[in-house]
Amino acid sequence: MSTKGSSGAKSGTQKDISLAYVLAGGILGWLLGQGVWPGSVISPLATSIPYFDGLTGSLLAKYNVPWGLNPSPRISSAANALPSNVCDVSPATLAVISEPFERDALQPLRTTKVAPNWQELQATSAGGKLKDCVFAAHDSAFHGLIGPDPTVKLLAQKDYTFAHEGPVWLPAIGKLFFVSNRLGDTGGTDQYAELWLLDPETLETSQVRPRVPIIMGNGATNWSPSEVLITSQGGNNTGGALFVLDVVSGAARKLLDNFQGLQFNSPNDVVVSRDGVIYFTDPSYGLQQKFRTMTQVGDYVWRFNARTGDTAIVDEKFLQPNGVVLSPDGRVAYITDTGCKHANTSDGGQCTAPNTPRSIYAFDILKSRDGASLLANKRLFAVPDVGAPDGIKVDLQGNVWTGVGDGVAVFSPSGKLLGKILVGEVSNIVFAGDVLVMMKETEVLAVKLAARGVVLPGMLAPAIA
Repeated sequence: MSTKGSSGAKSGTQKDISLAYVLAGGILGWLLGQGVWPGSVISPLATSIPYFDGLTGSLLAKYNVPWGLNPSPRISSAANALPSNVCDVSPATLAVISEPFERDALQPLRTTKVAPNWQELQATSAGGKLKDCVFAAHDSAFHGLIGPDPTVKLLAQKDYTFAHEGPVWLPAIGKLFFVSNRLGDTGGTDQYAELWLLDPETLETSQVRPRVPIIMGNGATNWSPSEVLITSQGGNNTGGALFVLDVVSGAARKLLDNFQGLQFNSPNDVVVSRDGVIYFTDPSYGLQQKFRTMTQVGDYVWRFNARTGDTAIVDEKFLQPNGVVLSPDGRVAYITDTGCKHANTSDGGQCTAPNTPRSIYAFDILKSRDGASLLANKRLFAVPDVGAPDGIKVDLQGNVWTGVGDGVAVFSPSGKLLGKILVGEVSNIVFAGDVLVMMKETEVLAVKLAARGVVLPGMLAPAIA
């Protein structure tokens, strides 16, 4: 959504409509804050406001709206549409596959071959092949999430891995922020990452150039209408850190760079809770991928209070903690373990050890007697069948969406696989309202859905006042 020059041209009626949208969003935010999450309340409200065409940063600032619906962008009509076949995958067909059959453990389900002629597995209810599917429904609920006519569109493309991590939708400025993969000499310490902005309405891309070095930027989330909270993985002998970056001006400030004098490894992903607590993952990929030369702490999940400076380890039993997201009601944390990439020191980008973790874990978020947030009751949530779950997000209904080896996998709040978007390996994703944006290294894809993402702290007002 572009907001350039819109406020001055609004009629009184349009202003009233915009204010109504804001107030409706505020009501939804209040419900979320009270822990109210009935589908009968949320779904009609979410679907009744498909676009926030009149919503501007100035209006949000004027009314100081902390919560609302996640506004959707306009997608340029010039964006190329890709084939978008929808099919149903039959669990009964997959329950028993006549012997002999074979599938490489590192390859998608659609590559399974079946004797006698080693034909491709016919896994759809209609007897079709998965290679012909883009949207594969493993459960009927998936149809309600993708809508009647989902179409994947190409928003941007380059001849190098410019779209890998940290996608953040900034509705107040109508831009998508994201980060490249490792660039430069990927065998040594002279590696770097690029930071990008994409306008979905014009398809224009531009680099963000911070005024202070943010070494090997990676995961990011909303912080204020024009700012992101971004992880710096560090480089050489410089440890990782958390920065706040204004994507428009390039102004940046550091929030955290150590734990009692010890350097972080290479902070990977970050999220902010509704009460202002920051959670971030800190795997040792920097050392494996050779842009870091030392490690002083374990592969931990951390909690940081930006108001008080309090920093604590909240889990230390991951091989490589990676993506992190909170449930819509803020009561559950989902964290991915991409330990299956642990053995691959050559590029660190492929899941070459399938017998090691490629898992999503769920934690309850509890409060200690002194008010500190704790992660408790760790349990296995889901294990994708191919690749490792990297970027992870939730929709308004609490379903978990994650980038995996053959696209995007969608799980119910109980961990049941609902379906997949089969576009090839996806490293990271973000909801821009009812548009899902997918990072595919050399491409940025988007699809308009029936599902809608939640409003994140910092999206419409500062995450921490």
